[in-house]
Amino acid sequence: MKKSFKLVTLSAAAAIAFTFAGEQFASAAAFTDLNNVADKDIIIALQDQGLIKGISATRFGPHLPISEAEGVQMIVNAAGLNLDTIRFVKAPKATDYFVNANDSAWYAQALIIAGVHGLDLPADLQPGSKLTREAFTHQLIDAIELGGRLPMIKIAPVEFADQDQVTVEYSGSLQRALAYGVVKLDNSGKLNPKQQITRAEAAVAISNALAYLKAHPAPGAQSEILTAEEAVQLIKEAVGPEADLQIKIDPAASMSRESFTYLLINTLQSSGQLPMYKLIPVDIADNAEMDTLNSGAIQTAIALKIVSLDQDGNFNPKDPITRTDGTAMVSRVQEILKNKNSI
Repeated sequence: MKKSFKLVTLSAAAAIAFTFAGEQFASAAAFTDLNNVADKDIIIALQDQGLIKGISATRFGPHLPISEAEGVQMIVNAAGLNLDTIRFVKAPKATDYFVNANDSAWYAQALIIAGVHGLDLPADLQPGSKLTREAFTHQLIDAIELGGRLPMIKIAPVEFADQDQVTVEYSGSLQRALAYGVVKLDNSGKLNPKQQITRAEAAVAISNALAYLKAHPAPGAQSEILTAEEAVQLIKEAVGPEADLQIKIDPAASMSRESFTYLLINTLQSSGQLPMYKLIPVDIADNAEMDTLNSGAIQTAIALKIVSLDQDGNFNPKDPITRTDGTAMVSRVQEILKNKNSI
């Protein structure tokens, strides 16, 4: 049931938006109820990445408890789970996996994804019921580990004051969550496992999990092909809050070398961090394979030594961009921005 997406050429005249599969995410700066929230920056960062949403266009509801359905949606997004590589004999329904679900509800797709990937969720899950801290944490850790994104580690169990309140089936996940730094004990040494988890607390747990993943990538992760979502995040980290991203693409799709180069250079220029250059174009052996709208950005990247041609003078524009190459390009950009006056 995969929807077909096509990587479209990025245009400087395109609307300023970062669109995933047809869904546009507005800026979290529009939220009016985060001013006195300690974790405001974390919530904004996750929303900007499209990982969480508000309860309305102007409210995040940081102190509200989250429902089972909301928790599944947040976890599926955080773990990067989807149905892109799945083929079905018949169209799946949420009720195929969770008897109390509503197949026409907003959360139906998230439950289908969770069911297909075998997340450890109760078959009698009540979508509207409120989630406890221990249940949400268990589900988050299970989803991330199931996706192969966290290496299994040996841990020394942590003793905490209300350990006797933990559901036995969740104890292992909670210990790993503490070891990963996904959750922390309060000032009294308690985990408060049976307490309802708030939207802000869930956001912090997700942010902590993603931070751990970034610091402890799975073996081989550094040479994998960058997805559009990962490529955009890499560029945003390099350019900073001035990033002016213009892209419309499936977040799970791989990004070509020419598209990544164009997006990187165009973002730098549109955010005012890189001036327009008068260049003497270099000869590129496979120039005919390149989209003409991307050629200026690629020539700029070559001139600034952000990219280089191979030994045969090819740029290989249609090849997918790897994490290693993308990271190297971004590192060069950071060096350029640090020494602006020398270029």
